Amino acid sequence: MENMRLQAPAKLNLSLNVFPERLERGFYRVNFINVQTSLHDTVTLRFTKEGPVSMQMGGVDGERDLACRAARLVKERCGIEQGVSITLDKRIPLRAGLGGGSADAAAVINGMDRALSLEIPLTEKIALAGKLGMDVCYCVVGGLCSVSGIGDRVEKITAPPIHASVLVATPPETKPSTAWAYSVLDSGRIGKREDLIKELLRGLESGDIALAARSMHNDFEYPVGLHYPIVRTLKETMLESGALGAILAGSGLSVFGIFGTDEEARAAEAELAGNKIRCSITRISV
Repeated sequence: MENMRLQAPAKLNLSLNVFPERLERGFYRVNFINVQTSLHDTVTLRFTKEGPVSMQMGGVDGERDLACRAARLVKERCGIEQGVSITLDKRIPLRAGLGGGSADAAAVINGMDRALSLEIPLTEKIALAGKLGMDVCYCVVGGLCSVSGIGDRVEKITAPPIHASVLVATPPETKPSTAWAYSVLDSGRIGKREDLIKELLRGLESGDIALAARSMHNDFEYPVGLHYPIVRTLKETMLESGALGAILAGSGLSVFGIFGTDEEARAAEAELAGNKIRCSITRISV
């Protein structure tokens, strides 16, 4: 069987709303509007006649990596005897709120399904993804989506292509974990800007990117920004450099801004140069 080479796109939450109530498994109820970007990891799958799952990537514990766990889940679910070797070429910053690990795991699930002609229904793919993490559920579907429930309800949204540049800035600092980010949420402040979703979707569906960018929201931004002032600094710099809108990516610590042109994005990148800020100019894919 030939090797399969896959793109695993970074995830952006254009709207991230967390509500105080807990649902099944103790997870918060959420309402997200997610997209993917041209910034991506590359996942290569190699199959052998039989054998275990293995990982090739420096500095990552293959036994714990989401991509390996995803492959084992698919093998178990489908009774697959073939061995799977996974190679990751990482471009998405780690633990930065961009869903890199989740994207890799979703690429493995979708890739094995396609390569081995497994024909796993999408509902079952999402169920498998949910055993790995809620962001994996979205990444299995991909594109412009509404994500609700505990992150396991994913619905495609139809909209025209987004013509804008996105600057992603990742500081050298890292937050302790996503669980930590949830722990610092203030129940009195979250889940109150769901109204912005209508404006966000109106902007996306009409091609009014300025409206969409102004309507972005992230409930993690305020509490995470209190602990990591660099978040506010990155956002302010982007807005001062002409961003139509800028917010924290996921639970951080990356910040992304939407710009009308590549030139404006590059000018903001120049303002952020130095201080070990890692910048990527990318595009949104819906």
